[in-house]
Amino acid sequence: MEVLFSKCTKAIEYANETKGFGCFYSEKHDANENIHLHECCELLFCISGGRSFFIDDRIYDVEDGDLFVLNQLEAHKITSCEEGKFCRFVMQIHPAFLYHASTSETDLSKCFTARSKNISHKIPLSQTEREAVYALIRRLHDTRQFGDDILKNNAAVELLVLVNQYFYEKNKGYTYHSDFENQTVVTALRFINARYAEPISLEIVAKNCYVSVNELCRLFKKHMGTTVNKCIMSRKITEAKKLLLAGESVSQTAEKCGFSDYTSFIRAFKRAVGMAPGQYKRGSESQKL
Repeated sequence: MEVLFSKCTKAIEYANETKGFGCFYSEKHDANENIHLHECCELLFCISGGRSFFIDDRIYDVEDGDLFVLNQLEAHKITSCEEGKFCRFVMQIHPAFLYHASTSETDLSKCFTARSKNISHKIPLSQTEREAVYALIRRLHDTRQFGDDILKNNAAVELLVLVNQYFYEKNKGYTYHSDFENQTVVTALRFINARYAEPISLEIVAKNCYVSVNELCRLFKKHMGTTVNKCIMSRKITEAKKLLLAGESVSQTAEKCGFSDYTSFIRAFKRAVGMAPGQYKRGSESQKL
């Protein structure tokens, strides 16, 4: 069973098709330039070369050996240092795999769904903990003959158990505060997250941050590797997905997420998610049956 792919999109496609998991490894500076969403939960193990990680409404500094956990409703984008290799292992896990691998006593989705100001997406690992993660990753990479699928599924479950253990241990006593290097970017993101449903523009965000439009654009390009407008749209789409999953109609969702008209919402949602909002809503409802 081949679960390791050369592109992250292929890992996502495989996880969605099989309702299982797909993995991706790269040493290139080829991370997605756009803030994005997908239908899988994600583990990202940054081996070396990471710089910053934008997840939902937070920005984390990335250090070698950091592990990150994200759910399917959290928009995200990672940036890398310009020098050296950007080595990372990514595992895309379909929610159905987490459900079927869990038991009445052990919920493997907890590290992806437990969210509050006292919960961090970032799990810094010691050298011993990194080696334990490496060992399980190698088992996902190895190719065997008889029983290969069973052995890899078992390795994936063991990895998820380990990650949940680390997640709860590292989050003891944690309270989120941003120490990101540029506070103007942090202020802008907070403003966007709070006002995404209102008529919001690049000019309005810049005015709230007390900088020029050109300066704000420069800072986002430098520190986020993306644009202010893309950050605004990612927040709108993230909230739209949550509303559709909660049972809101497409028209109500468009209005609540601050889209000026129904057509522009359909177009933006399809571009970001890969399907129309009505199709996404029907698909999520069928999975609940």
